[in-house]
Amino acid sequence: MIKIVSNQEMQHLDAHTIQKLGVPGIVLMENAGRQCANVAGRVYREYNLRGPVHIYCGKGNNGGDGYVIARHLYDAGFEVMIFSVGDPHKLKGDALLNYRICESFSLPVRIINEVQDIQNIDPPSMIIDALLGTGTQGAARGLFAELIEFMNHQGALIVSVDIPSGLNGDGGYIPGPAIVAETTVTMALPKRVHVFYPARDYCGELFIADIGIPKFLRKADHLKMNMIEKSDIYLPPMESDVHKYTAGKVFILGGSPGMTGAVTLSTEGAMRTGCGLIRVGVPAGLNPILETKLTEALTVPLAHTEDQHLAMEALVDVREMVDWCDAAIIGPGAGRHEETQNLIIEVLSSLAESNKPVVADADALFALAQNEKYLEIPGEKFVLTPHHGEFIRLSGALKEQMTRAPWEELGKYMKNKKFVMNLKGAPSMVINPGGDIFVNPTGNPALARGGSGDVLAGLIGGLMARGMNAQEAAITGNFLNGYAADEAIKKTAKTTCQPSDVLNELKTCMREFE
Repeated sequence: MIKIVSNQEMQHLDAHTIQKLGVPGIVLMENAGRQCANVAGRVYREYNLRGPVHIYCGKGNNGGDGYVIARHLYDAGFEVMIFSVGDPHKLKGDALLNYRICESFSLPVRIINEVQDIQNIDPPSMIIDALLGTGTQGAARGLFAELIEFMNHQGALIVSVDIPSGLNGDGGYIPGPAIVAETTVTMALPKRVHVFYPARDYCGELFIADIGIPKFLRKADHLKMNMIEKSDIYLPPMESDVHKYTAGKVFILGGSPGMTGAVTLSTEGAMRTGCGLIRVGVPAGLNPILETKLTEALTVPLAHTEDQHLAMEALVDVREMVDWCDAAIIGPGAGRHEETQNLIIEVLSSLAESNKPVVADADALFALAQNEKYLEIPGEKFVLTPHHGEFIRLSGALKEQMTRAPWEELGKYMKNKKFVMNLKGAPSMVINPGGDIFVNPTGNPALARGGSGDVLAGLIGGLMARGMNAQEAAITGNFLNGYAADEAIKKTAKTTCQPSDVLNELKTCMREFE
C-alpha cells in the first residue's frame, strides 16, 4: 500500500528529511526535477510530439523544480523556454540557486509580469506546469489565474509538477481556475487531491517520484490514509481436499416485493468468491421467484406479512441459519416495513452474540440508523456498507462536508466504534476502528447503477465466509468489484455496463488473484 498524505504531513516529511536526517533540500529538489524531466520526456515521445517545451515557473519551490526540469530537458536535447512569474533574481534558497544554474547554461528565460507579456508566443507542444504547489491556499487569483487559463487554452499537453496549479493538495474540490493536466508527477507520496473527485480528473495520469525521502518515513504508522495496490489483493487458497461444507457457508437475508433483484445480485456476488454453500432467506411468498432466479443457491422460505415482507415470526428459522453459517449478509432488498426492521435488529443482535462475520447493507443500515443504541450492536466482525446518503443518515454528517472531505467525517464518526465501515463512492473507502483509511483505486462510472452495491455486499460476505477478517474482506471486495468493472468497460460502454456484466467479468478476472 502507498500512503496518501495531507499538505501538512508532506511538509513534515520534507522537514524531517532535511533537518533531522541531514539530506540537503537542494538534493530533494534535484531529485524531484530530474524525475519530472524523465517522465515529461517519456510522455513527449509516447505522444510523438514535435516542437518546444515551455516551463512555467512560480515563485516558490515548485518553480525551483521547474528550473531543474528545464536544465535536464535541455541537456536531453529538447527545445525549452522558461517563463518566470516575476523577477527570478528575487527567488530565495534552492529555487534561486537552480535559476542561477539555468542562467549559467544560457537557457532562454522570459519574465512574466502580466499575461500580455506572453500573448504573442507560438504555442508549444508541451507545457510543464510548475507555477503553484501544495502550499497554495484558496483559489488562484490575479496573474496566476490568468496564466492558468492561458496555459489551458494553448492546445499543448500539460505535465504538472506535484499538483496541477490552482488545486489544493488537501482535497478534491476545485477552488477556482485550475490546470487540466494530462500527467502529474507528485513528490514522494500521492496527496488527497490526486485521489478524490472532482480534482482527480484534473490530474490525469499520476506518477510518483522518489525524491530521497526514506521508506521508513513514507510508511510511518501515524500516516492514516492508504492507497490500495493490486499487489495487496489476494484470494484465500482452495485446498485440494476442500468440500462444500468447508469452503465457506453464507446466509443472506433480504428480499421484498419489487426488490428480489437485490438479494439475487448479492447471492451471485458471494458465489464468485468460491463459497461452498449459500442459503438465501426470503419471504415465502417470493420464494418461487427466487428459485427461478437462483439455481445454484438454496432458498429458505420465511414467514412474511400480508404484503409479503419478512415477518417477526421468521426469527426462529433465521436463528437456525445464523448457527449454520460462517458469515451473513443482512439487508439487501429487505424493505422498510416496521416488522421487517424489527426482525433485522433481532437478527443482527443474534449474529453479534454468535460472533459471526456480518455484512450489514441497504435496509439493515436503515434499521440501525433509526435508533443510536442499535449502533452498539456491530462489533469487530461487522462490515457496514453505506453509500454517502446512508452514511449521512447513520452519522448526522452534513452533505456539504461529505462532498468536500468525506474522510474527515468518516474519521470523526468511527471514534470509539468497533466495526469496519465501507463507504461506497468515488472513490470507495474502508476505515477500521483504529482510524486507518484504505482508498480503493479501481472502478468507474459503470458502478453508478442500482445493484452494484448488492454485488459488493455479496463479495465481502463471501470472502469473510472463506476466512478473511472484516477489514481484509472489505478492502478485497471493493478492489475486485471495481477491477471487474474496469475490465467490463473494455468490452462495453460505461453507459450500458450493468452489474450482470461486472459479475461476468469477476468469473475471469479473479483468476489473477488466486
